[in-house]
Amino acid sequence: MRNAAFVIGVLVLAALAVVGYQQSRPAGERAASSGAAPNGADPTAELASRLLLPPYQQDGATYELRLYPGTLPPDPKVDLPRPAGARLVGSSVRSRNGTPASLDVVLDIPTSTSDVAGFFDRELTKLGWSAAPNRGGPQGGFVPSMLAASKSYCKGENPPWLSVSVFTPANAPIDVRTHLELTNPSPVPGAFAFGPCSQTTPPQQFGVPSKLPTLRAPDGVVLRQSGGGSGNDRQTSEATATAKLSAGDLEAAFAQQLVAANWIRVARGADGPVAWSTWRLPGEGDWRGLLFVNEVTGDRRMLMVQAQLVQ
Repeated sequence: MRNAAFVIGVLVLAALAVVGYQQSRPAGERAASSGAAPNGADPTAELASRLLLPPYQQDGATYELRLYPGTLPPDPKVDLPRPAGARLVGSSVRSRNGTPASLDVVLDIPTSTSDVAGFFDRELTKLGWSAAPNRGGPQGGFVPSMLAASKSYCKGENPPWLSVSVFTPANAPIDVRTHLELTNPSPVPGAFAFGPCSQTTPPQQFGVPSKLPTLRAPDGVVLRQSGGGSGNDRQTSEATATAKLSAGDLEAAFAQQLVAANWIRVARGADGPVAWSTWRLPGEGDWRGLLFVNEVTGDRRMLMVQAQLVQ
């Protein structure tokens, strides 16, 4: 009876389922914060910097953005490894009150390059970086199709902090984004912001380790995250997929990944555009799982995977 109530309850839920800024051109000239571009200013650079900075901040600071197409900034200097054949698309520096606060770098890497994430892991280690501590928080669920890997690195508890994200778009070079956080990102002066390298876990950050395994798109399916959430008794990941597969076939494909993560299937059903399966999870506690697929329209599919503690 308790199992039936859980399934019905979850299926019902699834069914309902100006502060001005100073900005800058690549060459360092500041663009106007509003209105037309000043004489001699590049309106494209102005628009880009406006779009890449938030429209307001609550700390009253002055922010600016500098763009460096095809090159790294002269200040701050950054030493980043590059695989053979990599093309530096460009970089940007965000400054707060005139001091560089963060830096982003974009690289295109030939698709023939193998183990891009492993290359950066090895080379960054040689440069004194180490992997950020694992917080043990929920990290599973549906993974966007283009995101092949993402990892954070530290040189200590305080900044700089570095992250590398590897994207694999179809019919295009491998897209690598490197983000370097140079200052404490807390919006309140003097306050401490918990970052990926902080030795102390932020209070009330995560109460329960991840119960959802990582779920990747089958071949020919494009997956995009659309939502999710986590609590002490429920973890959910939602996504939309572009696929020719039916709801039943798509459910079966993801079910294989759940089985590989030691989930035990309890029941399965498929009716027209909807397919679902219920699961019992390994480990402590009476955790139950649900995988739900709905053919929304055409080749668009709605996906949800959920783990819930039954008490």
